[in-house]
Amino acid sequence: MAATQQTSSAPPRSRALLWVAVAAIVIVVGGVWAVSSHNAKSHGDAEEQPPSVSGRVQKDVVRVAPDQAPAFDVGTPQEHQFENLRSTTGIIDFNQDRTTRVFSTQQGRIAQVLVRAGDDVKAGQTLYTVDVPEMSQAASTLISAAGTLRAATETLRRAEALAREDSIPQKELQQAQAEQQSAQAAYDAARQGLRLFEFSDADIARIERERKVGKEIAVKSPIAGRVTARAAQPGLLVQPGSDPAPVTVSDLRTLWMVAQVPESDFRYYRVGQPVQVRVQAWPGKVFTGKLSYLGDSIDADTRRFIVRAEVADPRRELRPQMTADFYVTVAAPQTSVAVPSEAVVRESNGDDVVWIAMDRDERGPRFTRRKITRGQTADGLVQITAGLADNDHVARHNALFLSGLYETDAQ
Repeated sequence: MAATQQTSSAPPRSRALLWVAVAAIVIVVGGVWAVSSHNAKSHGDAEEQPPSVSGRVQKDVVRVAPDQAPAFDVGTPQEHQFENLRSTTGIIDFNQDRTTRVFSTQQGRIAQVLVRAGDDVKAGQTLYTVDVPEMSQAASTLISAAGTLRAATETLRRAEALAREDSIPQKELQQAQAEQQSAQAAYDAARQGLRLFEFSDADIARIERERKVGKEIAVKSPIAGRVTARAAQPGLLVQPGSDPAPVTVSDLRTLWMVAQVPESDFRYYRVGQPVQVRVQAWPGKVFTGKLSYLGDSIDADTRRFIVRAEVADPRRELRPQMTADFYVTVAAPQTSVAVPSEAVVRESNGDDVVWIAMDRDERGPRFTRRKITRGQTADGLVQITAGLADNDHVARHNALFLSGLYETDAQ
Protein backbone atom coordinates (compact mmCIF):
# COMPACT_ATOMS: atom_id res chain seq x y z
CA MET A 1 0.00 0.00 0.00
CA ALA A 2 2.79 2.38 0.91
CA ALA A 3 4.78 1.33 -2.11
CA THR A 4 1.80 2.06 -4.30
CA GLN A 5 1.38 5.68 -2.99
CA GLN A 6 5.06 6.51 -3.52
CA THR A 7 4.91 5.33 -7.15
CA SER A 8 1.79 7.41 -7.96
CA SER A 9 3.27 10.67 -6.47
CA ALA A 10 6.47 10.70 -8.62
CA PRO A 11 4.94 11.91 -11.93
CA PRO A 12 3.42 15.12 -10.48
CA ARG A 13 6.74 16.23 -9.04
CA SER A 14 8.44 15.68 -12.35
CA ARG A 15 5.83 17.72 -14.15
CA ALA A 16 6.23 20.62 -11.65
CA LEU A 17 9.97 20.71 -12.14
CA LEU A 18 9.45 20.74 -15.90
CA TRP A 19 7.12 23.78 -15.72
CA VAL A 20 9.61 25.70 -13.54
CA ALA A 21 12.37 25.07 -16.05
CA VAL A 22 10.19 26.19 -18.96
CA ALA A 23 9.23 29.43 -17.15
CA ALA A 24 12.87 30.22 -16.43
CA ILE A 25 13.77 29.75 -20.08
CA VAL A 26 10.93 32.04 -21.13
CA ILE A 27 12.05 34.79 -18.73
CA VAL A 28 15.65 34.61 -19.90
CA VAL A 29 14.69 34.67 -23.58
CA GLY A 30 12.30 37.60 -22.99
CA GLY A 31 14.96 39.59 -21.21
CA VAL A 32 17.47 39.00 -23.96
CA TRP A 33 14.91 40.05 -26.56
CA ALA A 34 14.01 43.23 -24.64
CA VAL A 35 17.64 44.28 -24.25
CA SER A 36 18.44 43.59 -27.87
CA SER A 37 15.28 45.43 -29.01
CA HIS A 38 16.17 48.51 -26.89
CA ASN A 39 19.71 48.57 -28.23
CA ALA A 40 18.46 48.16 -31.74
CA LYS A 41 15.95 51.00 -31.28
CA SER A 42 18.58 53.29 -29.78
CA HIS A 43 20.96 52.49 -32.58
CA GLY A 44 18.23 53.14 -35.12
CA ASP A 45 17.37 56.53 -33.53
CA ALA A 46 21.00 57.53 -33.66
CA GLU A 47 21.17 56.73 -37.32
CA GLU A 48 17.91 58.60 -38.08
CA GLN A 49 18.93 61.89 -36.22
CA PRO A 50 19.63 64.51 -38.88
CA PRO A 51 22.80 66.63 -38.76
CA SER A 52 22.70 70.30 -37.70
CA VAL A 53 21.51 72.67 -40.47
CA SER A 54 21.83 76.09 -38.77
CA GLY A 55 24.92 78.27 -38.89
CA ARG A 56 27.37 79.91 -41.28
CA VAL A 57 27.53 78.27 -44.70
CA GLN A 58 29.82 80.78 -46.42
CA LYS A 59 31.06 84.35 -46.03
CA ASP A 60 28.23 86.67 -44.95
CA VAL A 61 25.64 83.88 -45.38
CA VAL A 62 23.87 81.94 -42.63
CA ARG A 63 21.31 79.13 -42.83
CA VAL A 64 18.50 78.50 -40.35
CA ALA A 65 16.32 75.48 -39.72
CA PRO A 66 12.99 75.52 -41.58
CA ASP A 67 11.00 75.72 -38.35
CA GLN A 68 13.00 78.78 -37.24
CA ALA A 69 12.10 80.95 -40.22
CA PRO A 70 8.83 82.44 -38.86
CA ALA A 71 10.67 83.91 -35.87
CA PHE A 72 12.47 86.42 -38.11
CA ASP A 73 9.30 88.04 -39.53
CA VAL A 74 10.75 88.55 -43.00
CA GLY A 75 9.29 91.57 -44.77
CA THR A 76 10.12 94.65 -46.81
CA PRO A 77 11.12 97.98 -45.20
CA GLN A 78 8.43 100.55 -44.56
CA GLU A 79 8.39 104.26 -45.20
CA HIS A 80 8.38 106.52 -42.17
CA GLN A 81 8.58 110.27 -41.70
CA PHE A 82 11.53 111.24 -39.52
CA GLU A 83 11.97 114.69 -38.10
CA ASN A 84 15.39 116.15 -38.72
CA LEU A 85 16.49 116.42 -35.12
CA ARG A 86 19.80 116.86 -33.40
CA SER A 87 19.90 115.77 -29.79
CA THR A 88 22.21 116.40 -26.89
CA THR A 89 22.19 116.55 -23.11
CA GLY A 90 22.53 119.69 -21.06
CA ILE A 91 21.18 121.40 -17.97
CA ILE A 92 18.37 123.74 -17.07
CA ASP A 93 19.56 127.13 -15.81
CA PHE A 94 18.15 130.48 -14.78
CA ASN A 95 17.44 132.91 -17.57
CA GLN A 96 20.37 135.18 -16.82
CA ASP A 97 18.82 137.92 -18.94
CA ARG A 98 15.93 137.96 -16.47
CA THR A 99 17.88 137.38 -13.27
CA THR A 100 19.11 140.21 -11.07
CA ARG A 101 21.42 140.16 -8.11
CA VAL A 102 20.13 143.06 -6.07
CA PHE A 103 22.97 144.94 -4.36
CA SER A 104 22.80 148.03 -2.23
CA THR A 105 24.21 151.11 -3.93
CA GLN A 106 25.64 152.29 -0.62
CA GLN A 107 27.86 150.74 1.98
CA GLY A 108 26.20 150.07 5.31
CA ARG A 109 24.62 147.45 7.49
CA ILE A 110 21.35 145.73 6.70
CA ALA A 111 18.63 146.96 9.00
CA GLN A 112 15.60 144.94 7.84
CA VAL A 113 15.04 142.00 5.49
CA LEU A 114 11.51 141.98 4.13
CA VAL A 115 11.52 138.87 1.89
CA ARG A 116 12.42 135.20 2.06
CA ALA A 117 13.68 132.75 -0.56
CA GLY A 118 10.74 131.55 -2.62
CA ASP A 119 8.72 134.76 -2.27
CA ASP A 120 7.22 136.28 -5.40
CA VAL A 121 7.91 140.00 -5.62
CA LYS A 122 6.81 142.87 -7.82
CA ALA A 123 8.97 145.40 -9.60
CA GLY A 124 9.69 148.25 -7.18
CA GLN A 125 8.96 146.22 -4.05
CA THR A 126 11.35 146.82 -1.13
CA LEU A 127 13.52 143.76 -0.46
CA TYR A 128 15.67 145.02 2.41
CA THR A 129 16.83 148.25 4.00
CA VAL A 130 20.37 149.41 4.73
CA ASP A 131 21.48 151.70 7.54
CA VAL A 132 23.66 154.34 5.81
CA PRO A 133 25.05 157.08 8.11
CA GLU A 134 26.09 159.18 5.11
CA MET A 135 22.46 159.43 4.09
CA SER A 136 21.61 161.35 7.25
CA GLN A 137 24.27 163.87 6.45
CA ALA A 138 22.97 164.22 2.88
CA ALA A 139 19.42 164.77 4.15
CA SER A 140 20.63 167.34 6.67
CA THR A 141 22.49 169.13 3.91
CA LEU A 142 19.31 169.29 1.85
CA ILE A 143 17.26 170.68 4.74
CA SER A 144 19.91 173.32 5.42
CA ALA A 145 20.28 174.20 1.72
CA ALA A 146 16.53 174.52 1.35
CA GLY A 147 16.35 176.97 4.26
CA THR A 148 19.26 179.00 2.92
CA LEU A 149 17.64 179.10 -0.53
CA ARG A 150 14.35 180.38 0.90
CA ALA A 151 16.11 183.13 2.81
CA ALA A 152 18.26 184.13 -0.16
CA THR A 153 15.25 184.14 -2.45
CA GLU A 154 13.30 186.39 -0.08
CA THR A 155 16.30 188.76 0.32
CA LEU A 156 16.63 189.00 -3.45
CA ARG A 157 12.91 189.76 -3.79
CA ARG A 158 13.14 192.66 -1.33
CA ALA A 159 16.36 193.95 -2.94
CA GLU A 160 14.73 193.95 -6.35
CA ALA A 161 11.75 195.89 -4.96
CA LEU A 162 14.02 198.48 -3.31
CA ALA A 163 16.20 198.73 -6.41
CA ARG A 164 13.18 199.62 -8.52
CA GLU A 165 12.60 202.59 -6.16
CA ASP A 166 16.32 203.44 -6.21
CA SER A 167 16.35 202.93 -2.43
CA ILE A 168 19.51 200.78 -2.39
CA PRO A 169 22.73 200.84 -4.33
CA GLN A 170 23.07 198.60 -7.36
CA LYS A 171 25.89 196.80 -5.56
CA GLU A 172 23.54 195.48 -2.88
CA LEU A 173 21.18 194.12 -5.54
CA GLN A 174 24.00 192.31 -7.24
CA GLN A 175 25.15 190.90 -3.93
CA ALA A 176 21.62 189.56 -3.21
CA GLN A 177 21.50 188.00 -6.68
CA ALA A 178 24.86 186.26 -6.18
CA GLU A 179 23.82 184.90 -2.79
CA GLN A 180 20.55 183.59 -4.20
CA GLN A 181 22.36 181.85 -7.09
CA SER A 182 24.83 180.32 -4.69
CA ALA A 183 22.01 179.06 -2.46
CA GLN A 184 20.20 177.62 -5.50
CA ALA A 185 23.33 175.75 -6.58
CA ALA A 186 23.82 174.33 -3.09
CA TYR A 187 20.19 173.28 -2.97
CA ASP A 188 20.38 171.54 -6.36
CA ALA A 189 23.55 169.74 -5.29
CA ALA A 190 21.88 168.55 -2.08
CA ARG A 191 18.95 167.15 -4.01
CA GLN A 192 21.29 165.40 -6.40
CA GLY A 193 23.18 163.94 -3.46
CA LEU A 194 20.00 162.35 -2.16
CA ARG A 195 19.22 160.91 -5.59
CA LEU A 196 22.43 158.88 -5.22
CA PHE A 197 20.66 157.10 -2.38
CA GLU A 198 17.87 156.17 -4.81
CA PHE A 199 15.40 158.70 -3.44
CA SER A 200 12.68 159.81 -5.83
CA ASP A 201 11.70 163.45 -6.26
CA ALA A 202 8.65 162.75 -4.10
CA ASP A 203 10.87 161.31 -1.34
CA ILE A 204 13.16 164.30 -1.50
CA ALA A 205 10.21 166.70 -1.35
CA ARG A 206 8.89 164.85 1.70
CA ILE A 207 12.25 165.10 3.51
CA GLU A 208 12.38 168.78 2.70
CA ARG A 209 8.82 169.38 3.81
CA GLU A 210 8.84 167.27 6.98
CA ARG A 211 12.46 168.08 7.86
CA LYS A 212 12.94 164.46 9.02
CA VAL A 213 16.28 162.79 8.63
CA GLY A 214 16.41 158.99 8.24
CA LYS A 215 19.40 156.67 8.05
CA GLU A 216 17.88 153.71 6.15
CA ILE A 217 17.62 153.37 2.41
CA ALA A 218 15.22 150.95 0.80
CA VAL A 219 16.68 148.50 -1.71
CA LYS A 220 13.97 147.60 -4.22
CA SER A 221 13.55 144.86 -6.82
CA PRO A 222 14.09 146.12 -10.36
CA ILE A 223 12.00 143.29 -11.87
CA ALA A 224 9.02 141.13 -11.01
CA GLY A 225 9.93 137.54 -10.21
CA ARG A 226 10.81 135.14 -7.43
CA VAL A 227 13.47 135.45 -4.75
CA THR A 228 15.75 132.56 -5.70
CA ALA A 229 18.55 133.32 -3.23
CA ARG A 230 18.81 135.36 -0.04
CA ALA A 231 22.05 135.98 1.80
CA ALA A 232 20.80 139.13 3.56
CA GLN A 233 20.62 139.09 7.36
CA PRO A 234 20.08 142.01 9.75
CA GLY A 235 23.40 143.54 10.75
CA LEU A 236 25.29 142.18 7.73
CA LEU A 237 27.75 144.71 6.27
CA VAL A 238 27.10 145.19 2.57
CA GLN A 239 29.10 146.95 -0.11
CA PRO A 240 28.06 147.71 -3.68
CA GLY A 241 28.90 144.76 -5.96
CA SER A 242 30.48 142.59 -3.25
CA ASP A 243 29.46 138.92 -3.32
CA PRO A 244 27.34 137.31 -2.20
CA ALA A 245 24.45 139.41 -3.36
CA PRO A 246 22.03 140.04 -0.47
CA VAL A 247 19.03 139.04 -2.63
CA THR A 248 18.69 137.49 -6.10
CA VAL A 249 15.46 137.80 -8.06
CA SER A 250 14.67 135.73 -11.18
CA ASP A 251 11.82 135.78 -13.64
CA LEU A 252 11.05 132.04 -13.84
CA ARG A 253 8.50 132.19 -16.63
CA THR A 254 11.32 131.26 -19.00
CA LEU A 255 14.46 129.29 -18.27
CA TRP A 256 17.61 128.47 -20.19
CA MET A 257 18.58 125.10 -21.56
CA VAL A 258 22.37 125.08 -21.93
CA ALA A 259 24.40 122.34 -23.62
CA GLN A 260 27.64 121.78 -25.48
CA VAL A 261 27.60 120.11 -28.91
CA PRO A 262 30.46 118.91 -31.15
CA GLU A 263 31.94 121.45 -33.50
CA SER A 264 31.26 119.03 -36.38
CA ASP A 265 27.52 119.74 -35.91
CA PHE A 266 27.88 123.50 -36.02
CA ARG A 267 26.44 123.73 -39.54
CA TYR A 268 23.10 122.29 -38.39
CA TYR A 269 22.21 124.91 -35.76
CA ARG A 270 20.56 128.28 -36.27
CA VAL A 271 19.12 130.82 -33.84
CA GLY A 272 15.34 130.48 -33.75
CA GLN A 273 15.15 126.72 -34.39
CA PRO A 274 12.41 124.90 -32.40
CA VAL A 275 13.56 122.92 -29.38
CA GLN A 276 11.91 120.09 -27.45
CA VAL A 277 13.12 119.49 -23.90
CA ARG A 278 12.59 116.41 -21.72
CA VAL A 279 13.63 115.92 -18.10
CA GLN A 280 13.62 112.84 -15.89
CA ALA A 281 11.36 114.49 -13.34
CA TRP A 282 8.49 114.60 -15.86
CA PRO A 283 8.56 111.43 -17.99
CA GLY A 284 6.66 111.83 -21.23
CA LYS A 285 6.25 115.59 -20.86
CA VAL A 286 7.76 117.87 -23.50
CA PHE A 287 8.73 121.49 -22.88
CA THR A 288 9.13 123.71 -25.92
CA GLY A 289 11.39 126.62 -26.75
CA LYS A 290 13.70 128.10 -29.35
CA LEU A 291 17.44 128.40 -29.75
CA SER A 292 18.45 131.85 -28.62
CA TYR A 293 22.25 131.72 -28.74
CA LEU A 294 25.10 129.84 -30.43
CA GLY A 295 28.56 130.00 -28.93
CA ASP A 296 30.88 132.54 -30.49
CA SER A 297 33.90 130.29 -30.00
CA ILE A 298 34.88 126.62 -29.76
CA ASP A 299 36.29 125.24 -26.52
CA ALA A 300 39.91 124.41 -27.25
CA ASP A 301 39.93 121.37 -24.94
CA THR A 302 36.59 119.69 -25.70
CA ARG A 303 36.15 120.92 -29.31
CA ARG A 304 32.56 121.80 -28.48
CA PHE A 305 30.51 124.98 -28.54
CA ILE A 306 27.64 126.20 -26.40
CA VAL A 307 24.04 126.23 -27.57
CA ARG A 308 21.36 127.87 -25.50
CA ALA A 309 17.60 127.81 -25.75
CA GLU A 310 14.90 129.72 -23.96
CA VAL A 311 12.32 127.26 -22.65
CA ALA A 312 8.84 128.30 -21.57
CA ASP A 313 7.86 127.10 -18.09
CA PRO A 314 4.60 128.88 -17.21
CA ARG A 315 3.69 126.31 -14.53
CA ARG A 316 7.18 126.40 -13.00
CA GLU A 317 7.76 122.67 -13.24
CA LEU A 318 11.46 122.93 -14.05
CA ARG A 319 14.33 123.69 -11.70
CA PRO A 320 17.81 125.02 -12.52
CA GLN A 321 20.56 122.37 -12.67
CA MET A 322 18.13 119.65 -13.76
CA THR A 323 19.67 117.37 -16.37
CA ALA A 324 17.73 117.59 -19.61
CA ASP A 325 17.70 116.05 -23.06
CA PHE A 326 16.86 118.39 -25.84
CA TYR A 327 16.07 117.89 -29.48
CA VAL A 328 16.53 120.64 -32.03
CA THR A 329 14.61 120.58 -35.30
CA VAL A 330 17.32 121.51 -37.79
CA ALA A 331 15.38 120.92 -41.04
CA ALA A 332 12.03 119.85 -42.45
CA PRO A 333 10.87 116.24 -41.81
CA GLN A 334 12.27 113.57 -44.14
CA THR A 335 10.52 110.41 -45.39
CA SER A 336 12.88 107.41 -45.51
CA VAL A 337 12.87 103.62 -45.50
CA ALA A 338 12.87 102.21 -42.00
CA VAL A 339 13.01 98.87 -40.22
CA PRO A 340 12.22 97.86 -36.64
CA SER A 341 15.05 98.36 -34.20
CA GLU A 342 15.37 94.59 -33.74
CA ALA A 343 16.37 94.32 -37.39
CA VAL A 344 19.61 96.28 -36.93
CA VAL A 345 22.66 94.83 -35.22
CA ARG A 346 25.62 96.93 -34.08
CA GLU A 347 28.71 94.73 -34.47
CA SER A 348 31.85 94.87 -32.37
CA ASN A 349 33.72 96.84 -35.04
CA GLY A 350 31.03 99.53 -35.00
CA ASP A 351 29.32 98.51 -38.25
CA ASP A 352 25.53 98.40 -38.43
CA VAL A 353 24.16 95.41 -40.35
CA VAL A 354 20.84 93.85 -41.31
CA TRP A 355 20.09 90.33 -42.53
CA ILE A 356 18.49 89.96 -45.97
CA ALA A 357 16.50 86.82 -46.88
CA MET A 358 18.03 84.91 -49.83
CA ASP A 359 16.99 81.66 -51.40
CA ARG A 360 16.83 78.33 -49.57
CA ASP A 361 18.72 75.11 -50.12
CA GLU A 362 17.65 71.57 -49.28
CA ARG A 363 18.27 72.16 -45.57
CA GLY A 364 16.58 75.49 -44.94
CA PRO A 365 16.30 79.26 -45.62
CA ARG A 366 19.42 81.39 -45.96
CA PHE A 367 20.15 85.00 -45.01
CA THR A 368 22.97 87.29 -46.08
CA ARG A 369 24.52 90.01 -43.96
CA ARG A 370 24.53 93.55 -45.35
CA LYS A 371 26.15 96.68 -43.96
CA ILE A 372 23.87 99.72 -43.79
CA THR A 373 24.03 103.35 -42.67
CA ARG A 374 21.53 104.20 -39.98
CA GLY A 375 19.99 107.57 -39.27
CA GLN A 376 17.56 108.49 -36.55
CA THR A 377 15.51 106.23 -34.31
CA ALA A 378 11.88 107.11 -33.64
CA ASP A 379 8.75 105.18 -32.67
CA GLY A 380 10.71 101.92 -32.52
CA LEU A 381 11.92 102.30 -36.12
CA VAL A 382 15.45 102.90 -37.40
CA GLN A 383 15.98 105.16 -40.39
CA ILE A 384 18.18 103.54 -43.06
CA THR A 385 19.95 106.16 -45.16
CA ALA A 386 22.10 103.78 -47.26
CA GLY A 387 22.44 100.06 -47.95
CA LEU A 388 18.80 99.01 -48.16
CA ALA A 389 16.27 99.06 -51.02
CA ASP A 390 12.51 99.20 -50.85
CA ASN A 391 12.10 95.66 -52.20
CA ASP A 392 14.67 93.96 -49.97
CA HIS A 393 13.27 91.27 -47.70
CA VAL A 394 14.68 91.90 -44.25
CA ALA A 395 14.67 89.84 -41.07
CA ARG A 396 12.56 92.33 -39.12
CA HIS A 397 13.03 90.64 -35.75
CA ASN A 398 15.68 88.60 -33.93
CA ALA A 399 18.49 89.79 -36.19
CA LEU A 400 20.83 89.52 -33.21
CA PHE A 401 20.17 85.76 -33.17
CA LEU A 402 21.29 85.53 -36.80
CA SER A 403 24.51 87.39 -36.01
CA GLY A 404 25.17 85.01 -33.13
CA LEU A 405 24.34 81.99 -35.32
CA TYR A 406 26.84 83.24 -37.89
CA GLU A 407 29.63 82.41 -35.46
CA THR A 408 28.76 78.69 -35.75
CA ASP A 409 29.60 76.59 -38.81
CA ALA A 410 26.62 74.74 -40.25
CA GLN A 411 26.99 71.03 -41.02
